[in-house]
Formats: sequence, structure tokens, C-alpha cells
Amino acid sequence: MNTTRIQSSILTLFQDDNRWSHPGRRVVFWYDPDGQFTDAFNELQPDGIKKLQLGDTPFTVKHHLLIEQPEQPFLLYAPFPEPPHQDNWLLDIQLSGLTFSADPAALIYADLGFKQRSLEMTIRDRLKFFNSRKRTEALQNMGLPPDTDERGLILAMLSVLAGLKVPDAGALIRQVLLKGLLESDNLLWKDIDRFVYPHDFWRVVQEHTGFADTTPSLRKLFVQLLITHFEKSLHGSIPTDFKAQVITPGQRAYAFIDQWMRDQQDSPGWKELSQQIAEELNILDAIQNLSPEVLYEAATFEVVDQAIIRGCVKALRSPTPDLTPWPNWLQARRTLFWFSEYQPLYCALDAAIELLELKRQYPEGFRMPAPQLFQAYAKQLYRFDQTYRQFIVASDAARGDILKGLIEDIENLYTQWYLDELGEAWSDSLENSWQLTDTPSQTRFFGQHVQPIISGKEREKAFVIISDALRYEVASELKETIQKELRGKTTIEPLFGVLPSVTKLGMAALLPGRKLELLPGNNDVLRDGLSTQGTPARQKVLDQNSRVEPTILSAQELLTMSSEEGRTAISAYHLVYIYHNTIDAIGDKAASERQVFAACSQAINELVRLVKKICNSLNGTNVLITSDHGFLYQRRPIAEADKRPLPRGEGVLETSRRYVLGQNLDADSGTKAFSLPYTGEAIAIVPRGSLRFAVQGAGSQYVHGGASLQEICVPVITYHHQRAVKGDEGPARKVGVQVNARARRVTNNRFNLSLVQTEAVEGRWRSRQVTVALYDPESLAPITDVPGAELSSSSVSPSDREFSIRLTVTTTNPPTTAYLIVKDTDDESEILRETWTVNLGITNDFGDF
Repeated sequence: MNTTRIQSSILTLFQDDNRWSHPGRRVVFWYDPDGQFTDAFNELQPDGIKKLQLGDTPFTVKHHLLIEQPEQPFLLYAPFPEPPHQDNWLLDIQLSGLTFSADPAALIYADLGFKQRSLEMTIRDRLKFFNSRKRTEALQNMGLPPDTDERGLILAMLSVLAGLKVPDAGALIRQVLLKGLLESDNLLWKDIDRFVYPHDFWRVVQEHTGFADTTPSLRKLFVQLLITHFEKSLHGSIPTDFKAQVITPGQRAYAFIDQWMRDQQDSPGWKELSQQIAEELNILDAIQNLSPEVLYEAATFEVVDQAIIRGCVKALRSPTPDLTPWPNWLQARRTLFWFSEYQPLYCALDAAIELLELKRQYPEGFRMPAPQLFQAYAKQLYRFDQTYRQFIVASDAARGDILKGLIEDIENLYTQWYLDELGEAWSDSLENSWQLTDTPSQTRFFGQHVQPIISGKEREKAFVIISDALRYEVASELKETIQKELRGKTTIEPLFGVLPSVTKLGMAALLPGRKLELLPGNNDVLRDGLSTQGTPARQKVLDQNSRVEPTILSAQELLTMSSEEGRTAISAYHLVYIYHNTIDAIGDKAASERQVFAACSQAINELVRLVKKICNSLNGTNVLITSDHGFLYQRRPIAEADKRPLPRGEGVLETSRRYVLGQNLDADSGTKAFSLPYTGEAIAIVPRGSLRFAVQGAGSQYVHGGASLQEICVPVITYHHQRAVKGDEGPARKVGVQVNARARRVTNNRFNLSLVQTEAVEGRWRSRQVTVALYDPESLAPITDVPGAELSSSSVSPSDREFSIRLTVTTTNPPTTAYLIVKDTDDESEILRETWTVNLGITNDFGDF
């Protein structure tokens, strides 16, 4: 044995204050049963420490240590075995000091700085572990405290094998399982078997998860952990075949899986293993008889989402569906593990439910006078078109054929009921003259909305964005997005659009002027006698009629400018017209019309960027967003029965799928004729409702030009930007949350918690993702699982913004007082903290059930 190593270890014993329980004189006993280190002892020269070899005169030694030199540190070397306590006359001195041994295990024990002498035996039994300097150094780097016990040391050694930086039972078990559930192929398991003992690992597993088995295996462990987590997630009983695999009590097992699922680094591995076990155990078949009411908060297996989705589709397709609980059930899925895999499907189901609920609100259809029906569309009925669009976008992105039948049902609802019912009601309510009582016309847009801004006392600058084919329902979503992302005031109102609802006429109507002239058969439209065809012509109209310095830009051009370039481009002008064309550019082509709803989402994003640039980079304050016309679109191909013969004759001047302009034309039962204030003697013939004229060629699903509400209800969004002021918290605020509980007390391992979203998601109030849990007041470690919740309700009714969260106590001996903490998932900031009492009494592992 190297004398230098021995001396270094002995000096460490004397000098390490953490090893000594008293501040007095230090004495170290060195028992050498075979006397093999006598020479090494004689060679030692420990500075400041007196050496003394023991013999058979203990009383002389005791007198020397206690009377003659009571302050002197001593190293007492005994070249014989340590005597039994009853025969050890120096036991009182030995118990106040430390004991040293020079065998490898003892030296390692000394190097690690432990107090419990029994750890020498623990190390001696596992010396193979310490044959590697890398493993030994990794263990030393963990900085284990001197009072570490056997369980702590073994956990640390296992954690080293798992590549962990600190001892962590949960992370250890996780890493072992991630390396494979078959021991023969698991390299980490082989290291455990080689350098420690398998029973060391299983003891850690039992203490941390509650798993106990006489013949344990990694697969058994993972299966029982999953089944236990699944059982505790259910609102009812687990299938009988799995009851024997539930760990009881299961709080620790549930917490282990819950934490693993929420670990960003290790959750992909968990996902793969969960899918493997779900397939091996045939979980999908096992849960087929469990109702969504039982399953809706379970996230252990991916197949649960598949079962929930199938159940919702079945409910939606039933003759008399009860959809009352489904919005809450689907909302609960949003914060669970597998939601991202099925988000398009869930969004499609949400939209389908809303469409059915909207239909139930109109059992008698839409019969009412034209002005009231126009306003009803702008206030509520547009939601049919908006939700149908959202359904189509989501179903396009969804995987599999699960929605195939539901898509057919939604198409029937939208095309055969909504479009037909609304179209017929609207057509019947209209007079033969194209005007609407007490409803502002699109032709008066400039005078009513732009002129007051640029000619008021302040003579402010106005930005007018005209987005081609931005129909009302898309504009409504745009308005909500602007409200959430910017700090200003936003309103939306409808204008009665021009007929035919085409770009050349709609764009002309939005320019300043008193007289509008449509020349049938000519691509041009005149405003006060001036052409409006093309940018130069529109610039001329603005120059002559706006009475300020105007300019025209394209949205794409402005978005690509730097802030300096943009400010230079508009600095000399009082009025900026900006033309944007995304929806019509895609929808008006037969090859791309199928993508028109995706183009609507793209348009919203672009327009929000445009408003942000105007207000944040160009110092704009007043922004108006409007459109030339809307559109009709349905995903289902147009049937021949929905096409009307195109009027023929010498009087026909201009034709399209949705209108005919001409003189001396007669309407039939499937069409409607209107006299127009800007065409002279020419009249417009349009198909009733959503019918089309039979025009050769592809591209009949996306159309405009007719008189439907979707085409002629023109949106005007008014946005007035508010500059940041000192103390302003920002452009938007997230909604708050409160707890609704009669008493802040927990009496069961599983309990429900009622949360209330304090504000509706509207205007500047934005949604918020939160986590909820009870925490130990000392360590602030969670003592329950940590479920998530999405605060996204836009309802004005507080009762609609209240929802239930179920928590499971995951510690065996929870503190009697705990903090209920709600955190924002974006930055882990605390939103709410309350003190709760925990009084479980007799542990009830079944909670409220």
C-alpha cells in the first residue's frame, strides 16, 4: 500500500471538520488485524499529529491521552483486531474520535468523507464499481454529505451508472427503462448487474414508485407504472383484466409517470415505450366499452385519444346527438400529452359541435325582413361560414379517415341547409332595386369612414387597407386577432356592398367621389367620370377627390420595406391606400381554389403584420381595413342541379357564374333581377341563394359577383392605435384565474378543484396556459401531480368560464399545510398562491370514487 496515499487519507480525516461531531481534540484509531501496515505506520510523518502504537497497556495510554496530553491530536495504531466493546478499555475515547482502515474500501470510505462506518462494508461489497477512476470521480463530484446513509450511497452509485450528475431516483429509473425493457439487451442494466446488485436497483424502485414484485423485471415495472397511472386518470373503474397490475397505493407510481411525461428531454422516449406497451396489451380493444365520460382526462395511452375522437364523431353523427358535455371533454384534452398529435382532429370536432349548436338556434330558419337579416348576418350568422371554414382547414390537416363520414354530414349541413335556407330567405327578402333601408352602402365608405379622419380638426393621417375578397367572417377573425396582439381600439361594422360583387366595381366604390358608373361589357368603372382601372387611374381619382395628398402602395411592397424606407415612402402623404390580394389571388384560379380557406389564414397573418408595421414602424394611428367584395365557397363540388342556365340574347352585355348584366332581361324562378343605381338602363340578373350559372370550365366552387350575404356584406375594421405610456403593461394582458372552493382543505388523495377564468378572452385579454398543483411549503416541491389547464373561454358569463381540475396527492406523507400554486406555463411565474390544509386521515386511495 502506498504510504503517501495512507498519509493523505489520515490527514483528510483529521482536517475535515464535517466528519467531526465536536470541536475538541481529535483522535483517530487505526486497527490493523494482521499487522501488515506496521512499517507504513512507522514511516508516517503526519504534521502536528502524534503517533502512538497500542499494546496491552490501555490504562497507561488512557492516562497519557487524558491527563498528560489532553489537547494533542493522536493517531493510535493497533496491530490487532478491534476488540469487542465490552473488552475495549479505550472505547470512550474511540467513540469520541474516528476510525481509519488502510484496506481499499476503507480508503475509499475515507476519501468520500462519510461518518457512518457501516458504509465501508457497503463499499467493500461493491468494489468493482470503484475500479474505474471515472466512476469514482463522478461519485465524488456529486458531493455527498458526510451523514449519507447506505440508501443514499447506493442511489448515488446507481445514478453514476446512469450518467446523472446528482442522485435522482426518478431520473435513474427513467434512464434504465429508456435503455430497453428487456434486460438482456439493456446495457445500463448490465452495468447495474456488474458493478452493484440488481436488488439495489429494485429497492430504489420500490421506495420511489411503490412497485414490489417477487420476480421483478423492467417490463413488469413499466407496465404496472403505466396501468396505475391510467387507473388514476379515469373517472370510473379500470377494465377488470388490468386490475391486478395496479400498484396500491399508487400515488408515487402516478407521480413518476406524470413527471416523466412532462419532462421535455425524456418524454419522447416515454411516448415510444407507451405506444409499444399499448400495442402489446391491446389497450384499444380493452377500453372500447369505456365511455368518454370515464376517459376524457386519461393520457397514459395514445389510443385513448383515438377512442375519444371516435366517440365524438359517433355522437356528432347520431340522429339526436347530446353534445352538452363534449365541449368540456374536448377542452380537457388540450392540455394532455397526446393533444398535439391530434390537434387538427380536435379542432375539427370543436367546429362541428359549434355548427350543430348554431343550427339548433335557428329551428325556423332565417325568415325576416332584409335589413334585419343583413344585421343578423353581421352579428351572428356569419359564424356559420367562419366555423365551416375552420372545420375544413382542420379536417384538411387531420390524419386518417376518421372524419370522412362527418365531413359529409357537415357539407350537408352547410350546403343543403345553411346556404340554401339563408340564400332563399335573403333572396325573398330583397326588393328589385339594389338598396337596403337604413344600411350604409359601400359606395359611401370614403365619406363616412375616411373623410372624418383626414379632414377633422386634427387632420390626421389615414391608412386604408383594401384586401381583395376579405369576406366578413374572415374580417371578424382578423379583428379579434388585432385586438389580442395590439394595444389599440378595434371595431367592425358591415357595409351593403355593390352588385355585381366584383373587384372592378368594389374597388371603385371605395374611392372618393359622388358618382359611380359601371359600364357593362367594359372592364372599367368610372368615379366622377374618371377611370378606376389600375393603380395610376385610382391615384388620379384620389388626387382629385380626396382633397389631401394621397398615395398608393401594395401590401407586399410595404411589408418588404425597412422602417426607414417605409417612413420615407409615406412621409409626404396624408392618405395612404394599401392594396392587398391574397384570398382572391388563390381562390379565383381553378387550380388553387381548393386552398382558398388556407389563404384566408394567410391573409389574416399578413394583415396583422401590416397593421403592426404601420403603427409600430411608420407611426400610424388610424387604420381602416375593408374589402371590395366577399365570396362563396364550398368544398363539395357543385352539382348540376345547383347550376342555372345562363341567360341568352342580344341584351346580354356581361356574364359570370354569379351574375349577368344586360338590358331587357327577364328573371326566372331560379334567378332574381335588380335595377342598379350605377348602370343606367342595364339590370343585373343573379342566381338565387348560392346557385351558379352554368359556365363552361373549372373553378365553380369559389365564386363572387352575386347578391348573397357572403358576397355583399362588406366589412370595415376601424383600428385606432394607442401609444405606450409610462406604466402601461403592454399591448395585451393575459386573463387571470381564481379558485372557487368553500374550504381550502384536502381530505382525499384525489380531489376536484374548481378554477374560474376571471376575464373573457376578448379585446386585449389573451388566453393563458397554466399548471396547478399543491406544493410543500418548505421545499416547494409538488406533492400532487401537476396538470395543465387552458384559460381560453370568450364567454361573457363567469359560469361558462369555470372548470374543474382533478389533482392526485403523490406523496406518502404529505405536510398538513401546503401551498396551492397556479403558474403560467410560458415563464413559470406564479399567478396565484393560497394556503391549504391537508388532512387525509385514513389514506383513501380511491378519493371521491
